Amino acid sequence: MSDIKIPIEVKPYPDEILSSWIIRNSIANGSDPSSFVGGIWHEFRAWSRDIDRHLSSGKASKLSKITSLSKEQVKNLTLEPIIETITSRTSLNPKATWYFVIPTGTRGTTRINGAHFCSKCLALPNPYIKKQWKLAWNVACPIHKQLLISSCQNCNKVFSPHLIDYMNTKIYICTNCGFDLRKSSVIDSDKEALSLQESLNDAIFNGKISKSLPLAEHTIDELFITTRVLLSFFRNLYRLPRYKDIFEKLNLSNKEVFHTSSSRNSFEAIEVKDREILMIAVSRLFKINIDEIKNLFKNSKLRYKTLAEQLNISSKTIDYLAEGLIVSDSFSISANTCKEIKPRSKEEVETLMDEIRTFL
Repeated sequence: MSDIKIPIEVKPYPDEILSSWIIRNSIANGSDPSSFVGGIWHEFRAWSRDIDRHLSSGKASKLSKITSLSKEQVKNLTLEPIIETITSRTSLNPKATWYFVIPTGTRGTTRINGAHFCSKCLALPNPYIKKQWKLAWNVACPIHKQLLISSCQNCNKVFSPHLIDYMNTKIYICTNCGFDLRKSSVIDSDKEALSLQESLNDAIFNGKISKSLPLAEHTIDELFITTRVLLSFFRNLYRLPRYKDIFEKLNLSNKEVFHTSSSRNSFEAIEVKDREILMIAVSRLFKINIDEIKNLFKNSKLRYKTLAEQLNISSKTIDYLAEGLIVSDSFSISANTCKEIKPRSKEEVETLMDEIRTFL
């Protein structure tokens, strides 16, 4: 395609993700997405990578040269500026795992989906893929209030709009079996999970943070980092029924069972229904003031590591809530006594694996 401007260019919607804009432009120009990106980046295998998360400066520059968008506008179609805001970092490692980004790629023979969809949004005129659908705290469509869907309900293949061709240009048609995804059965989202989702979206997209949230300071990074730690905390807590006081206070069932296939994955990689359960838990906790939460944790004899050592990140809120918690079961160890090394529990191993995955 060299550096000649594409003949027909469709403009991106304010909340559209990069891959969606590229797919729509490929169709507008009578091509399929694979051929279209091949003409732009040649050897670069765009659809086997997560270009919605990050696009290198050189590739963004190449795309800018054949469209009306600047490099900065191309970057703003990715999730990178959002994650930079969440983490207060201006230079993210593109090879590292990013919190809150639903992963895309292949593990073994299974393709992991990085994009979900709302069947009602796909039924609207000129449907496209939204940024919110790739951010893990969004378990439901913000407009239609129904849980997002990640795969075809007819053949169970993941949503893969980049595989459409110029003979079949509708992103609402399953690229594997031809099922009309607009006809997918839907589940209404839980109102409490939706409430937390709306608070997070309002913070990142509108810069508004409710002062009623139990945070040590009301900043975007404090809100998101605290939320991410608490999501992991509750994930672990569901495996530790001895903390019944916490479950009773929040009116939660400690018998919620996560799907076996996703039990070892991070929050970002588990199924939407499982993420909704954790969002409900954090939403209920956020209805209590910060000192009540601290007392609840302390009175429940919560261990420090169960709260504060979930991930390799922390926040002022988590540091405050962890003050005074039990550090260990043993307060002293005799210098003449060799402590027996025992195998770690299943819960401890899974918690450690969640942390290790953030570096993979």
